[in-house]
Amino acid sequence: MQEVSGQKDVLLHRISGIVNHLMQEDSVYHNLDKNEIMPIFSQLLDKVSPTQLNMLDDAKLAQRVRKIMATQLMYHLLDDFSPEQKEVFFAAVEGR
Repeated sequence: MQEVSGQKDVLLHRISGIVNHLMQEDSVYHNLDKNEIMPIFSQLLDKVSPTQLNMLDDAKLAQRVRKIMATQLMYHLLDDFSPEQKEVFFAAVEGR
């Protein structure tokens, strides 16, 4: 059990570096808060095998990290919308 915890810590360290790099390189990620996104990665690692993910090279791991970060961006996309704007958006999505 301690070995898995150690592998998770190593993986979180790698992910943290990737998150830092992506946030510096791509302005689209500037709206994300690293302090909010890292616990999401930690929770996700409780559901998968850190051993398998640790075997990924940095490019493949970065690809997965990028997808999760993009999902978080989408999740917060409507935060700045007014209720009226949200209604228009949802109507358009539903095809009304």
